[in-house]
Amino acid sequence: MTKVNFQGMTKQELRAYVLEHRDDQEAFHALTDKLTEEPGIEITSTEQMHKLIEARLDEADVRDAYAALEEISMLGTTPFEDIKRELGI
Repeated sequence: MTKVNFQGMTKQELRAYVLEHRDDQEAFHALTDKLTEEPGIEITSTEQMHKLIEARLDEADVRDAYAALEEISMLGTTPFEDIKRELGI
């Protein structure tokens, strides 16, 4: 089996990999390392790291969902603002 090159991945690629391979501790730690390289982020505990990653994943999920809604609205006759209003966002 080929070893995955986590250092060669971007944060986005590594994040996607971690989402698909949630039990891969090596990938999780590689993502942790990449996140701590960002200015202004200081990791002081494992719990804090988990919260930071979950918050980032939630933000990404919201952005992905918003983009999907925007794309769907282009396909139909319902304006995007009406779809958002119906969903309460």
